[in-house]
Amino acid sequence: MSLILDNVKRIDAQEIGLNAATDLAVWLFFQIAGDHVLLPLLVATFLFSKSILRHPTVINVCCTWIIAGVVSSLLFYTGHHVGPEPPQNLCIAQSALLAPVPPMASVATLSLVCYTWSMFRPSKAQVALKAQASHLTTICLVAAPYVVYLCFAVVGLQYAVKHADRVNRSRRYFYCSLDWDLLEPHIMFMLSRNWTALRRAGLNVGVDLQLTLRVGIFTAYILCGTAVMLASVANARSIVPDMWAASIGMMFFLVFATQPDVLRLWANILSGRHFRNANRRKSSSTASSERCPTPLPSFDYDLLERTNSEVGEKARLAALHAYYQARVHLTGVDVEVIKRPEDAFTGGKDLMRVWWL
Repeated sequence: MSLILDNVKRIDAQEIGLNAATDLAVWLFFQIAGDHVLLPLLVATFLFSKSILRHPTVINVCCTWIIAGVVSSLLFYTGHHVGPEPPQNLCIAQSALLAPVPPMASVATLSLVCYTWSMFRPSKAQVALKAQASHLTTICLVAAPYVVYLCFAVVGLQYAVKHADRVNRSRRYFYCSLDWDLLEPHIMFMLSRNWTALRRAGLNVGVDLQLTLRVGIFTAYILCGTAVMLASVANARSIVPDMWAASIGMMFFLVFATQPDVLRLWANILSGRHFRNANRRKSSSTASSERCPTPLPSFDYDLLERTNSEVGEKARLAALHAYYQARVHLTGVDVEVIKRPEDAFTGGKDLMRVWWL
C-alpha cells in the first residue's frame, strides 16, 4: 500500500450540484436506517421468535444488505464522509470490500429465487431427493453469496494494492470506488442473470395471493434497480444507482416486515402483552407444580383389555372410579363423579361434576 496518489481530487459540491449535502444525507439515511436498524431488527425477529419461521435464504438476503450498509458507511464511521480526500489505505479497504457487494447481493437474491422456485415448481427429481438434499441445499444456498463475496474481495484487494492510483472518490461522491475495467463485465453478467431469474420468479406459480403480491413488489423493485445499475455503466457519475441501491434494504424491510405475523408479534411486544403472557405461563406452571407436588396417579389400562373371565366389570369400574377421583382431587376443588350424563344437570349441589363413564 505504498502507492499513494496525493493529487487525486474528490468530487465536490460544485461538481455534483447544489444538492450535494442533501444527497449525502439522504444516502446515509437509507444506509443507517435501513441497513443498520430496520434489517437487524427484522433478522432478530426471524431468529428469536418461536412463532415466526422464515427460510434461511430470506434471512440471508437481509444479512447481505446489512453487510452492504456497514461497508458503505466506513467513511462515515471514520469521519471522512465529508472534507478532504480520505486516506488512501482507508479508500483501498472500502473499495475492496464494497466492489463485491453487487455480486454477493445478486447471488443471495438468486438463492432466494432458486429456493422459492424449487418449492413451487418442483421437478420429479427434486421431489425424490428433497428429503436427502434439503439440508445440504440450504447450506449451499446460504453460503454461496459469501463465497462469491470473498473471491471478489480477495481479487479486488490485490488489484487495488497494485493499482492504488485507480482507487479514489472522484468516480463516486458517497464512497471510495475501484476503477477496474475487468470488474464491470462480471458485475453486468451477474446483474443480467439476476434480471432473468427474477423475471422467471415473477411468473404465476399458483401461490397464495399475499406471498405473490409481496414477492412481486420486491421483484419489480429489484428489476428496476437492476436496469438502473446496468444503465449506470455508461454514466458512472450519476448518483441515481447509488440512491437506488441504498434504498433496497429499506424496501426489503417494508415488504417483508409488514406480514401479519410479524406485525402481530411487534404489536404484542410494544403493548407488553407478549411479556404478560410469558409471565402468566410461567406463574401458571409454577402454581401447577406447587399444587401437584406428587406425581399424578396412573391407571392400569390393561384392566380395560382383560376379559370378564379374568377380572370382573365391577373391578374395572372401581379402578377407573378411583383413578378419576385421585385426578380431580389434585385440582383443589370438590368433585362429584357421576355415573350418567343426565346427572350433570341435577341441582342442589355446588360441585364440579365429572362424567366418568
